[in-house]
Amino acid sequence: MKQVICPKCGKTFSFDESRYDASCNISFICPACRKRFLMTLPEIDACHKNDIDTSLGFITVLENAFGYRQEFPLHAGDNIIGRASKGTEVDIPIETSDMSMDRRHCIINVKEKGNRPILTVRDNPSLTGTFLRHELLSDRERAVLHDGDVVTIGATTFIIHIPDEEDEEYFE
Repeated sequence: MKQVICPKCGKTFSFDESRYDASCNISFICPACRKRFLMTLPEIDACHKNDIDTSLGFITVLENAFGYRQEFPLHAGDNIIGRASKGTEVDIPIETSDMSMDRRHCIINVKEKGNRPILTVRDNPSLTGTFLRHELLSDRERAVLHDGDVVTIGATTFIIHIPDEEDEEYFE
């Protein structure tokens, strides 16, 4: 038995994977929210949180009219964030129908200082801009990110998660 996670509500449920091979698209209906979705066995294996390295932080894309809730780990260096599209290389491809989000919209840079990550965000530049805490970033502006910060690109919003960040640093 394998566990699958609903991309809409996050509910985990089991299914018998022995009838399927790795290339099959498997159709699911979430027992909690009734969302219908397709996944392959490799996609199911990849979406288990225990397999994802979140030691440098991660983002949670909030569900809206254009897309479902998604989580992406961050890696050291530049993390290019944009709308998922064939032929466009990005580190964090957000699956959405939000056309106000560019294919390469913004960049989150992760550096390690001591044993903790320092995150900054900047616009790529994009047509609609990047908002941090509801403030539009100006051209070439780099802003330091803190745990719980809200970033909006197009009509899509995501939350920054930084492990072990002290709350007091945010207010200094």
